[in-house]
Amino acid sequence: MENVLDKAREAGMAVLLDACIGRERFHSVAGSEATLHRFARLCEAPVADRETLSQWADLCERGAGTAVAAAIRSAIGTRDRGNA
Repeated sequence: MENVLDKAREAGMAVLLDACIGRERFHSVAGSEATLHRFARLCEAPVADRETLSQWADLCERGAGTAVAAAIRSAIGTRDRGNA
C-alpha cells in the first residue's frame, strides 16, 4: 500500500532518512510550494475512479460480494484473505 512518503516522492519532494533509532525511522521532507500543492492533490485524490466504483456497485447489486472484495483488495494492494 502506498504511504505518505511515497506520495511525497511522487509529488517531487525530497524525502531524506535522518535517523534510525531501534525500529523507528525519522525522515525529513522538503520541497517547493508547488510540490506541496501537488502533494496535497495526491492526498485528496480518490483511490478508485467513478467508473470503477460504478462497476463495484453493480457487482454488489448482483450479490457478487466476493468479486467486489477481490477488486477492492486489488485496488488497495493487499492479498485476498478469503473469508477472513
